[in-house]
Amino acid sequence: IGSGRETRRAYGWNRAARMADAILEQNMRKIYLSLLFLLLAAMPAQAMEQNMGGHDMAHDQNAYSDRVYLSGMIAHHEGAVQMSEVLLAAPKKKQIIKAQKEEIEQMKAWLKDAGGLDQQAYDAMRHDMQNMMHMYTSQNPNVQFVQQMLPHHGMAVTMTVPVLVHSQKADLLKLGQEIIEAQAAEMHAFRTWLNDRGDHNI
Repeated sequence: IGSGRETRRAYGWNRAARMADAILEQNMRKIYLSLLFLLLAAMPAQAMEQNMGGHDMAHDQNAYSDRVYLSGMIAHHEGAVQMSEVLLAAPKKKQIIKAQKEEIEQMKAWLKDAGGLDQQAYDAMRHDMQNMMHMYTSQNPNVQFVQQMLPHHGMAVTMTVPVLVHSQKADLLKLGQEIIEAQAAEMHAFRTWLNDRGDHNI
């Protein structure tokens, strides 16, 4: 009987510990994202431009416009579609491409009210996406995809923080929040996966 009680007690403690760990991890993620928003929002415009490959997304270091952001982000999403088509197997490829294309269509619709496509911002991001396609190579297409997606997601976060600081469009603010949270979570998963493989090429 005593042994049964000890077993139940140990099980209870283990379960409580697992629940505490899960709550702690969830809170740490919220803290991490909050700090990320604050740090990037406080980053000088010149430093943000350098982190995005050196091109001027807004044609002016101090300017922000929904039009320029959406034009660049459409090209950014098209880059993700292209990487997925080249590197991923059918089931995962289909899921990612569907999600990206849905957001592309939504952003194109918003651009109609924002003055249409900013060709300079679009072309600059297309150029960055083409360069990113050749940044990392691996015989394992899954590894290559993850290696390319880490900087790709990082660029999306850097691009999107000014949306939360400056945009006056409620739908775009919501999309911006969703992009940053989703990209940060996936970056954590990608980096953890590469670390578990002992892959430190990025």
